[in-house]
Amino acid sequence: MLAIAKAFSRALGGRGIETLGVRAYAKALGDQSTLPLSTGRPRLVILGTGWGGARLARDIDPKKFDITIISPRNHMVFTPLIASSCVGTLEPRSVTVPITDIQPALRLPQNNFLLAECDAVHTQDRLVECSSTHDGLKFFVQYDVLAIATGSQGSTFGIPGVTEYTMPLRDAANSTDIRTRLIQNWGESSIPGRSPAERARLLHVCVVGGGPTGVEFAGELADFVRKDLAKLDPNRARDMRITLIEADQLLSSFDARLREYAALKLTRAGVHLVKGIVKEVRKDELELKNGAVIPYGLCVWSTGVGPTSFSLSLPFEKTMRGRLAVDDRLRVLARHADGRGPTSLEDVSMIQEERAAAGQPTGRPIPCIFGLGDVAATQETPLPALAQVAEQQGRYLARALNEAAGQPGGLAGGLEGAPPFQYHHLGSMASVGGTSAVIELGGSGQQHVRWSGFTSWIAWRSAYLTRLGTMKHRLYVMSDWTMSLIFGRDVSKW
Repeated sequence: MLAIAKAFSRALGGRGIETLGVRAYAKALGDQSTLPLSTGRPRLVILGTGWGGARLARDIDPKKFDITIISPRNHMVFTPLIASSCVGTLEPRSVTVPITDIQPALRLPQNNFLLAECDAVHTQDRLVECSSTHDGLKFFVQYDVLAIATGSQGSTFGIPGVTEYTMPLRDAANSTDIRTRLIQNWGESSIPGRSPAERARLLHVCVVGGGPTGVEFAGELADFVRKDLAKLDPNRARDMRITLIEADQLLSSFDARLREYAALKLTRAGVHLVKGIVKEVRKDELELKNGAVIPYGLCVWSTGVGPTSFSLSLPFEKTMRGRLAVDDRLRVLARHADGRGPTSLEDVSMIQEERAAAGQPTGRPIPCIFGLGDVAATQETPLPALAQVAEQQGRYLARALNEAAGQPGGLAGGLEGAPPFQYHHLGSMASVGGTSAVIELGGSGQQHVRWSGFTSWIAWRSAYLTRLGTMKHRLYVMSDWTMSLIFGRDVSKW
Protein backbone atom coordinates (compact mmCIF):
# COMPACT_ATOMS: atom_id res chain seq x y z
CA MET A 1 0.00 0.00 0.00
CA LEU A 2 2.83 2.38 0.88
CA ALA A 3 4.55 1.61 -2.44
CA ILE A 4 1.31 2.40 -4.28
CA ALA A 5 1.00 5.70 -2.43
CA LYS A 6 4.60 6.64 -3.26
CA ALA A 7 4.10 5.76 -6.92
CA PHE A 8 0.90 7.75 -6.97
CA SER A 9 2.68 10.73 -5.40
CA ARG A 10 5.29 10.59 -8.18
CA ALA A 11 2.49 10.47 -10.77
CA LEU A 12 1.14 13.69 -9.29
CA GLY A 13 4.52 15.24 -9.84
CA GLY A 14 5.04 15.80 -6.11
CA ARG A 15 1.99 18.04 -5.91
CA GLY A 16 0.07 17.95 -2.65
CA ILE A 17 -2.91 19.54 -0.98
CA GLU A 18 -1.52 23.05 -1.30
CA THR A 19 -1.34 22.94 -5.11
CA LEU A 20 -4.19 20.57 -6.01
CA GLY A 21 -6.72 21.62 -3.39
CA VAL A 22 -8.25 19.36 -0.75
CA ARG A 23 -11.09 17.96 -2.86
CA ALA A 24 -8.94 17.15 -5.91
CA TYR A 25 -6.17 15.68 -3.78
CA ALA A 26 -8.61 13.54 -1.79
CA LYS A 27 -10.37 12.35 -4.95
CA ALA A 28 -7.06 11.34 -6.48
CA LEU A 29 -5.90 9.56 -3.36
CA GLY A 30 -9.31 7.92 -3.00
CA ASP A 31 -8.59 5.66 -5.97
CA GLN A 32 -5.82 4.05 -3.91
CA SER A 33 -7.73 3.99 -0.59
CA THR A 34 -10.06 1.42 0.90
CA LEU A 35 -13.28 3.38 1.20
CA PRO A 36 -16.41 2.00 2.89
CA LEU A 37 -19.49 0.95 0.98
CA SER A 38 -22.08 3.69 0.60
CA THR A 39 -25.71 2.71 1.16
CA GLY A 40 -27.20 6.17 0.69
CA ARG A 41 -27.59 6.66 4.42
CA PRO A 42 -25.74 9.61 6.00
CA ARG A 43 -22.21 8.73 7.09
CA LEU A 44 -21.35 9.36 10.72
CA VAL A 45 -17.62 9.67 11.34
CA ILE A 46 -16.53 9.36 14.98
CA LEU A 47 -13.03 10.48 15.94
CA GLY A 48 -11.90 8.67 19.08
CA THR A 49 -12.83 5.58 21.11
CA GLY A 50 -12.92 7.06 24.62
CA TRP A 51 -15.98 7.26 26.85
CA GLY A 52 -17.85 9.72 24.64
CA GLY A 53 -16.99 8.19 21.27
CA ALA A 54 -17.60 4.62 22.47
CA ARG A 55 -21.01 5.46 23.97
CA LEU A 56 -22.03 7.28 20.79
CA ALA A 57 -20.89 4.29 18.72
CA ARG A 58 -22.83 1.89 20.94
CA ASP A 59 -26.12 3.79 20.91
CA ILE A 60 -26.22 5.07 17.31
CA ASP A 61 -28.67 3.22 15.08
CA PRO A 62 -26.75 1.48 12.25
CA LYS A 63 -30.01 1.27 10.29
CA LYS A 64 -30.05 5.06 10.05
CA PHE A 65 -26.31 5.79 9.66
CA ASP A 66 -23.27 4.29 8.03
CA ILE A 67 -20.51 4.42 10.63
CA THR A 68 -16.78 5.07 10.37
CA ILE A 69 -14.69 5.24 13.54
CA ILE A 70 -11.15 6.61 13.34
CA SER A 71 -8.78 6.24 16.27
CA PRO A 72 -5.21 5.15 17.04
CA ARG A 73 -6.76 2.82 19.64
CA ASN A 74 -9.08 -0.02 18.58
CA HIS A 75 -10.66 -0.31 22.01
CA MET A 76 -12.19 1.69 24.83
CA VAL A 77 -10.29 1.74 28.13
CA PHE A 78 -12.36 1.31 31.27
CA THR A 79 -10.33 3.92 33.14
CA PRO A 80 -11.75 3.42 36.68
CA LEU A 81 -10.02 0.03 36.82
CA ILE A 82 -6.81 0.98 35.00
CA ALA A 83 -4.77 1.34 38.21
CA SER A 84 -5.50 -2.29 39.11
CA SER A 85 -3.83 -3.50 35.91
CA CYS A 86 -0.51 -1.87 36.88
CA VAL A 87 0.17 -4.40 39.65
CA GLY A 88 -1.48 -7.53 38.26
CA THR A 89 -4.80 -7.33 40.10
CA LEU A 90 -6.39 -7.19 36.65
CA GLU A 91 -4.96 -8.02 33.25
CA PRO A 92 -5.00 -5.32 30.54
CA ARG A 93 -7.46 -7.34 28.43
CA SER A 94 -10.00 -7.06 31.25
CA VAL A 95 -10.11 -3.25 31.17
CA THR A 96 -10.06 -2.80 27.38
CA VAL A 97 -13.24 -3.37 25.37
CA PRO A 98 -12.77 -3.73 21.57
CA ILE A 99 -14.80 -1.17 19.65
CA THR A 100 -16.24 -3.97 17.48
CA ASP A 101 -17.71 -5.53 20.64
CA ILE A 102 -19.24 -2.19 21.58
CA GLN A 103 -20.81 -1.73 18.11
CA PRO A 104 -21.11 -5.11 16.32
CA ALA A 105 -22.42 -3.36 13.17
CA LEU A 106 -18.83 -2.30 12.44
CA ARG A 107 -18.41 -5.78 10.99
CA LEU A 108 -20.81 -4.91 8.16
CA PRO A 109 -19.21 -3.83 4.85
CA GLN A 110 -20.72 -0.32 4.88
CA ASN A 111 -19.21 0.42 8.30
CA ASN A 112 -15.59 0.30 9.35
CA PHE A 113 -12.96 1.10 11.93
CA LEU A 114 -9.71 2.73 10.81
CA LEU A 115 -6.59 2.49 12.98
CA ALA A 116 -5.28 5.97 12.24
CA GLU A 117 -4.70 9.50 13.50
CA CYS A 118 -6.87 12.36 12.34
CA ASP A 119 -4.64 15.23 11.23
CA ALA A 120 -7.12 17.84 10.06
CA VAL A 121 -10.79 18.59 9.39
CA HIS A 122 -11.71 20.31 6.10
CA THR A 123 -15.19 21.68 6.74
CA GLN A 124 -15.79 23.14 3.27
CA ASP A 125 -15.23 19.76 1.63
CA ARG A 126 -16.65 17.68 4.51
CA LEU A 127 -13.48 15.63 4.71
CA VAL A 128 -11.26 14.47 7.53
CA GLU A 129 -7.60 14.09 6.69
CA CYS A 130 -5.97 11.10 8.36
CA SER A 131 -2.74 9.12 8.43
CA SER A 132 -1.96 5.53 9.33
CA THR A 133 -0.47 4.94 12.78
CA HIS A 134 1.93 2.43 11.23
CA ASP A 135 3.61 4.19 8.30
CA GLY A 136 1.93 7.60 8.07
CA LEU A 137 0.08 6.78 4.85
CA LYS A 138 -2.35 9.63 4.19
CA PHE A 139 -6.01 9.19 3.31
CA PHE A 140 -9.30 11.10 3.47
CA VAL A 141 -12.76 10.13 4.70
CA GLN A 142 -15.91 12.02 3.77
CA TYR A 143 -18.55 12.66 6.40
CA ASP A 144 -22.13 13.84 6.61
CA VAL A 145 -22.03 14.05 10.40
CA LEU A 146 -18.78 14.38 12.34
CA ALA A 147 -18.35 13.70 16.06
CA ILE A 148 -15.02 14.79 17.54
CA ALA A 149 -14.26 12.82 20.71
CA THR A 150 -10.47 12.70 20.65
CA GLY A 151 -10.08 13.38 24.35
CA SER A 152 -7.26 15.22 26.05
CA GLN A 153 -3.68 14.65 27.11
CA GLY A 154 -1.95 14.74 30.47
CA SER A 155 -1.13 18.27 31.55
CA THR A 156 2.56 18.91 32.20
CA PHE A 157 2.14 22.59 33.25
CA GLY A 158 5.32 23.35 31.33
CA ILE A 159 7.46 21.61 33.96
CA PRO A 160 10.83 20.54 32.49
CA GLY A 161 11.41 16.81 32.21
CA VAL A 162 7.83 15.60 32.69
CA THR A 163 7.41 14.28 29.15
CA GLU A 164 10.89 12.73 29.04
CA TYR A 165 11.13 11.04 32.43
CA THR A 166 7.68 10.35 33.88
CA MET A 167 5.04 7.80 32.94
CA PRO A 168 1.37 8.75 32.49
CA LEU A 169 -1.51 6.48 33.46
CA ARG A 170 -4.27 7.00 30.92
CA ASP A 171 -4.60 3.76 28.94
CA ALA A 172 -3.68 0.08 28.91
CA ALA A 173 -0.36 0.69 27.17
CA ASN A 174 0.63 3.02 30.03
CA SER A 175 -0.34 0.48 32.67
CA THR A 176 1.67 -2.22 30.89
CA ASP A 177 4.72 0.06 30.75
CA ILE A 178 4.38 0.90 34.45
CA ARG A 179 4.05 -2.76 35.37
CA THR A 180 7.11 -3.65 33.30
CA ARG A 181 9.15 -0.85 34.91
CA LEU A 182 8.11 -1.91 38.41
CA ILE A 183 9.15 -5.52 37.83
CA GLN A 184 12.39 -4.39 36.16
CA ASN A 185 13.28 -2.15 39.09
CA TRP A 186 12.51 -4.87 41.63
CA GLY A 187 14.82 -7.22 39.76
CA GLU A 188 17.60 -4.65 39.32
CA SER A 189 17.54 -3.74 43.02
CA SER A 190 18.62 -7.25 44.05
CA ILE A 191 21.65 -7.45 41.73
CA PRO A 192 24.82 -8.16 43.79
CA GLY A 193 27.08 -5.14 44.15
CA ARG A 194 24.25 -2.60 43.88
CA SER A 195 24.95 0.34 46.21
CA PRO A 196 22.45 0.95 49.03
CA ALA A 197 21.60 4.41 47.65
CA GLU A 198 20.92 3.07 44.16
CA ARG A 199 18.89 0.19 45.58
CA ALA A 200 16.79 2.63 47.59
CA ARG A 201 16.21 4.75 44.48
CA LEU A 202 15.09 1.77 42.40
CA LEU A 203 12.61 0.75 45.09
CA HIS A 204 11.09 4.23 45.39
CA VAL A 205 7.92 5.04 43.44
CA CYS A 206 6.74 8.65 43.20
CA VAL A 207 3.16 9.43 42.25
CA VAL A 208 2.53 13.07 41.29
CA GLY A 209 -1.13 14.03 41.56
CA GLY A 210 -3.62 13.32 44.34
CA GLY A 211 -6.72 12.85 42.21
CA PRO A 212 -8.63 9.55 41.98
CA THR A 213 -6.16 7.96 39.52
CA GLY A 214 -3.08 8.83 41.58
CA VAL A 215 -4.72 7.75 44.85
CA GLU A 216 -5.99 4.48 43.41
CA PHE A 217 -2.59 3.61 41.92
CA ALA A 218 -0.76 4.41 45.18
CA GLY A 219 -3.32 2.36 47.13
CA GLU A 220 -3.11 -0.62 44.76
CA LEU A 221 0.68 -0.57 44.84
CA ALA A 222 0.80 -0.37 48.63
CA ASP A 223 -1.64 -3.28 48.88
CA PHE A 224 0.49 -5.32 46.48
CA VAL A 225 3.66 -4.63 48.49
CA ARG A 226 1.97 -5.58 51.75
CA LYS A 227 0.15 -8.71 50.57
CA ASP A 228 2.17 -10.14 47.69
CA LEU A 229 5.69 -8.76 47.53
CA ALA A 230 6.11 -9.39 51.26
CA LYS A 231 5.57 -13.11 50.60
CA LEU A 232 7.86 -13.23 47.57
CA ASP A 233 10.73 -11.19 49.03
CA PRO A 234 10.29 -9.68 52.51
CA ASN A 235 13.51 -7.65 52.25
CA ARG A 236 12.45 -5.82 49.11
CA ALA A 237 8.95 -5.33 50.47
CA ARG A 238 10.40 -3.76 53.63
CA ASP A 239 12.56 -1.35 51.61
CA MET A 240 9.86 -0.42 49.09
CA ARG A 241 8.75 3.23 49.41
CA ILE A 242 5.78 5.03 47.86
CA THR A 243 5.48 8.82 47.85
CA LEU A 244 2.38 10.67 46.69
CA ILE A 245 2.93 14.37 45.89
CA GLU A 246 -0.03 16.74 45.67
CA ALA A 247 0.08 20.53 45.29
CA ASP A 248 -3.33 21.19 46.83
CA GLN A 249 -5.78 18.74 48.44
CA LEU A 250 -5.92 14.97 48.22
CA LEU A 251 -9.11 14.00 46.34
CA SER A 252 -10.08 17.67 46.26
CA SER A 253 -13.54 17.04 44.76
CA PHE A 254 -14.60 14.88 47.73
CA ASP A 255 -16.00 15.87 51.11
CA ALA A 256 -13.44 16.80 53.78
CA ARG A 257 -14.25 13.76 55.92
CA LEU A 258 -13.70 11.41 52.99
CA ARG A 259 -10.40 13.13 52.16
CA GLU A 260 -9.30 12.67 55.76
CA TYR A 261 -10.27 8.99 55.67
CA ALA A 262 -8.37 8.44 52.40
CA ALA A 263 -5.24 10.14 53.76
CA LEU A 264 -5.38 8.02 56.93
CA LYS A 265 -5.77 4.78 54.99
CA LEU A 266 -2.92 5.59 52.59
CA THR A 267 -0.60 6.59 55.43
CA ARG A 268 -1.33 3.40 57.35
CA ALA A 269 -0.63 1.40 54.17
CA GLY A 270 2.84 2.96 53.99
CA VAL A 271 2.26 5.74 51.46
CA HIS A 272 4.20 8.91 52.29
CA LEU A 273 2.07 11.98 51.53
CA VAL A 274 3.88 15.16 50.51
CA LYS A 275 2.30 18.54 49.78
CA GLY A 276 4.42 20.35 47.23
CA ILE A 277 4.79 21.63 43.69
CA VAL A 278 7.20 19.91 41.30
CA LYS A 279 9.72 22.33 39.86
CA GLU A 280 11.68 19.99 37.58
CA VAL A 281 11.91 16.29 36.79
CA ARG A 282 15.30 14.80 35.99
CA LYS A 283 16.25 11.29 34.92
CA ASP A 284 16.53 9.77 38.41
CA GLU A 285 15.14 12.50 40.66
CA LEU A 286 12.63 15.32 40.87
CA GLU A 287 12.92 18.67 42.57
CA LEU A 288 10.14 20.50 44.41
CA LYS A 289 9.78 24.26 44.54
CA ASN A 290 10.79 24.23 48.20
CA GLY A 291 14.18 22.84 47.16
CA ALA A 292 13.60 19.24 48.22
CA VAL A 293 15.12 16.65 45.88
CA ILE A 294 13.46 13.21 45.74
CA PRO A 295 15.22 10.31 43.98
CA TYR A 296 12.93 7.79 42.30
CA GLY A 297 13.00 4.61 40.28
CA LEU A 298 9.57 5.22 38.77
CA CYS A 299 7.58 8.45 38.59
CA VAL A 300 3.89 8.23 37.62
CA TRP A 301 2.40 11.57 36.49
CA SER A 302 -1.32 12.02 37.09
CA THR A 303 -2.06 15.73 37.48
CA GLY A 304 -5.02 16.56 35.28
CA VAL A 305 -5.56 17.03 31.57
CA GLY A 306 -5.20 19.65 28.86
CA PRO A 307 -5.93 20.07 25.13
CA THR A 308 -4.01 18.13 22.50
CA SER A 309 -2.13 19.73 19.61
CA PHE A 310 -4.74 18.23 17.26
CA SER A 311 -7.70 19.90 18.97
CA LEU A 312 -5.85 23.20 19.16
CA SER A 313 -5.18 23.02 15.40
CA LEU A 314 -8.84 22.59 14.43
CA PRO A 315 -10.51 25.57 12.68
CA PHE A 316 -13.13 26.11 15.41
CA GLU A 317 -13.66 28.36 18.39
CA LYS A 318 -11.92 27.43 21.64
CA THR A 319 -12.69 27.99 25.30
CA MET A 320 -10.31 29.77 27.65
CA ARG A 321 -8.67 26.42 28.48
CA GLY A 322 -8.23 25.41 24.84
CA ARG A 323 -11.14 22.99 24.52
CA LEU A 324 -13.41 23.09 21.46
CA ALA A 325 -16.23 25.54 22.11
CA VAL A 326 -19.67 23.94 21.72
CA ASP A 327 -23.24 25.08 22.29
CA ASP A 328 -25.88 23.41 24.45
CA ARG A 329 -26.51 20.79 21.72
CA LEU A 330 -22.79 19.91 21.47
CA ARG A 331 -22.41 21.60 18.07
CA VAL A 332 -18.95 23.09 17.66
CA LEU A 333 -18.79 26.82 17.08
CA ALA A 334 -17.29 28.18 13.89
CA ARG A 335 -14.17 30.28 14.14
CA HIS A 336 -14.83 33.92 14.91
CA ALA A 337 -15.31 36.35 12.04
CA ASP A 338 -11.85 37.83 12.64
CA GLY A 339 -10.40 34.51 11.38
CA ARG A 340 -7.82 34.26 14.13
CA GLY A 341 -7.02 30.64 14.84
CA PRO A 342 -5.01 29.71 17.96
CA THR A 343 -2.34 27.06 17.67
CA SER A 344 -1.29 26.96 21.33
CA LEU A 345 -2.94 27.29 24.73
CA GLU A 346 -1.28 30.69 25.20
CA ASP A 347 -2.83 31.92 21.93
CA VAL A 348 -6.26 30.73 23.08
CA SER A 349 -6.14 32.70 26.32
CA MET A 350 -4.83 35.85 24.65
CA ILE A 351 -7.42 35.84 21.83
CA GLN A 352 -10.33 35.08 24.15
CA GLU A 353 -9.37 37.85 26.56
CA GLU A 354 -9.13 40.37 23.72
CA ARG A 355 -12.55 39.35 22.34
CA ALA A 356 -14.17 39.47 25.77
CA ALA A 357 -12.78 42.96 26.39
CA ALA A 358 -14.15 44.10 23.02
CA GLY A 359 -17.56 42.53 23.69
CA GLN A 360 -17.36 40.43 20.54
CA PRO A 361 -19.89 37.56 20.19
CA THR A 362 -18.92 33.91 19.92
CA GLY A 363 -19.04 32.01 16.63
CA ARG A 364 -22.13 30.34 15.18
CA PRO A 365 -22.78 26.60 15.65
CA ILE A 366 -21.90 24.32 12.73
CA PRO A 367 -24.93 22.06 12.09
CA CYS A 368 -23.31 18.63 11.60
CA ILE A 369 -20.05 18.80 13.55
CA PHE A 370 -20.19 17.90 17.23
CA GLY A 371 -17.68 17.87 20.08
CA LEU A 372 -18.01 15.71 23.17
CA GLY A 373 -15.93 14.52 26.09
CA ASP A 374 -12.71 16.10 27.31
CA VAL A 375 -12.03 17.76 23.95
CA ALA A 376 -15.04 20.10 24.13
CA ALA A 377 -16.90 22.40 26.52
CA THR A 378 -19.33 25.27 26.53
CA GLN A 379 -17.77 28.68 27.01
CA GLU A 380 -20.17 29.83 29.70
CA THR A 381 -20.36 26.77 31.99
CA PRO A 382 -17.65 24.25 31.04
CA LEU A 383 -18.15 20.78 32.50
CA PRO A 384 -15.26 18.90 34.13
CA ALA A 385 -13.24 16.39 32.13
CA LEU A 386 -14.89 13.31 33.63
CA ALA A 387 -15.81 9.93 32.17
CA GLN A 388 -19.45 10.30 33.23
CA VAL A 389 -19.70 13.65 31.42
CA ALA A 390 -18.39 12.14 28.19
CA GLU A 391 -20.61 9.08 28.47
CA GLN A 392 -23.75 11.13 29.06
CA GLN A 393 -22.86 13.35 26.10
CA GLY A 394 -22.37 10.29 23.88
CA ARG A 395 -25.75 8.91 24.93
CA TYR A 396 -27.45 12.28 24.37
CA LEU A 397 -25.91 12.79 20.92
CA ALA A 398 -26.77 9.28 19.75
CA ARG A 399 -30.40 9.72 20.80
CA ALA A 400 -30.63 13.16 19.18
CA LEU A 401 -29.08 11.96 15.91
CA ASN A 402 -31.28 8.86 15.77
CA GLU A 403 -34.39 11.00 16.18
CA ALA A 404 -33.22 13.62 13.67
CA ALA A 405 -32.36 10.98 11.05
CA GLY A 406 -35.92 9.71 11.20
CA GLN A 407 -37.38 13.10 10.30
CA PRO A 408 -37.29 14.82 6.89
CA GLY A 409 -34.51 17.40 6.95
CA GLY A 410 -33.80 16.64 10.59
CA LEU A 411 -30.03 16.45 10.20
CA ALA A 412 -29.87 19.53 7.98
CA GLY A 413 -31.44 21.49 10.81
CA GLY A 414 -28.50 20.71 13.04
CA LEU A 415 -30.55 19.25 15.93
CA GLU A 416 -32.45 22.52 16.39
CA GLY A 417 -35.47 20.52 17.49
CA ALA A 418 -33.54 18.48 20.06
CA PRO A 419 -33.62 19.45 23.73
CA PRO A 420 -30.38 20.93 25.11
CA PHE A 421 -27.90 18.58 26.76
CA GLN A 422 -28.18 18.44 30.54
CA TYR A 423 -25.54 16.84 32.72
CA HIS A 424 -26.54 14.92 35.83
CA HIS A 425 -23.68 14.34 38.24
CA LEU A 426 -23.99 10.83 39.66
CA GLY A 427 -21.25 11.13 42.27
CA SER A 428 -17.61 10.12 42.72
CA MET A 429 -15.88 6.96 43.86
CA ALA A 430 -12.26 6.05 44.54
CA SER A 431 -10.50 3.00 45.95
CA VAL A 432 -7.84 3.82 48.53
CA GLY A 433 -6.14 0.41 48.67
CA GLY A 434 -6.94 -2.92 50.24
CA THR A 435 -10.63 -3.30 50.94
CA SER A 436 -11.37 0.40 51.42
CA ALA A 437 -12.95 3.02 49.20
CA VAL A 438 -14.66 6.40 49.45
CA ILE A 439 -17.98 7.19 47.78
CA GLU A 440 -19.89 10.43 47.44
CA LEU A 441 -23.22 10.26 45.61
CA GLY A 442 -25.49 13.10 44.51
CA GLY A 443 -25.22 16.14 42.28
CA SER A 444 -25.28 19.85 42.95
CA GLY A 445 -28.32 20.99 44.89
CA GLN A 446 -29.03 17.46 46.09
CA GLN A 447 -28.54 15.71 49.41
CA HIS A 448 -25.18 13.96 49.23
CA VAL A 449 -24.66 10.40 50.43
CA ARG A 450 -21.16 9.75 51.69
CA TRP A 451 -19.60 6.63 53.09
CA SER A 452 -16.28 4.82 53.35
CA GLY A 453 -14.77 1.54 54.43
CA PHE A 454 -15.39 -2.07 53.45
CA THR A 455 -19.02 -1.66 52.38
CA SER A 456 -18.09 1.26 50.11
CA TRP A 457 -15.34 -0.91 48.58
CA ILE A 458 -17.93 -3.61 47.82
CA ALA A 459 -20.17 -0.95 46.27
CA TRP A 460 -17.21 0.46 44.29
CA ARG A 461 -16.39 -2.94 42.80
CA SER A 462 -20.02 -3.81 42.14
CA ALA A 463 -20.77 -0.50 40.44
CA TYR A 464 -17.85 -0.70 38.04
CA LEU A 465 -18.36 -4.39 37.36
CA THR A 466 -21.90 -3.71 36.16
CA ARG A 467 -20.71 -0.78 34.02
CA LEU A 468 -18.27 -2.87 31.94
CA GLY A 469 -19.33 -3.00 28.32
CA THR A 470 -19.82 -6.73 27.75
CA MET A 471 -20.53 -9.88 29.73
CA LYS A 472 -17.21 -11.26 28.49
CA HIS A 473 -15.30 -8.48 30.21
CA ARG A 474 -17.33 -8.79 33.40
CA LEU A 475 -16.30 -12.45 33.51
CA TYR A 476 -12.68 -11.44 32.82
CA VAL A 477 -12.70 -9.03 35.75
CA MET A 478 -14.43 -11.44 38.15
CA SER A 479 -11.95 -14.15 37.16
CA ASP A 480 -8.95 -11.86 37.68
CA TRP A 481 -10.21 -10.69 41.06
CA THR A 482 -10.77 -14.30 42.16
CA MET A 483 -7.36 -15.49 40.95
CA SER A 484 -5.59 -12.56 42.62
CA LEU A 485 -7.41 -13.25 45.88
CA ILE A 486 -6.59 -16.97 45.91
CA PHE A 487 -3.14 -17.11 44.31
CA GLY A 488 -1.86 -13.57 44.59
CA ARG A 489 -1.00 -11.08 41.85
CA ASP A 490 1.11 -12.12 38.89
CA VAL A 491 4.61 -10.58 38.70
CA SER A 492 5.79 -12.15 35.44
CA LYS A 493 7.88 -10.01 33.09
CA TRP A 494 7.69 -10.56 29.34
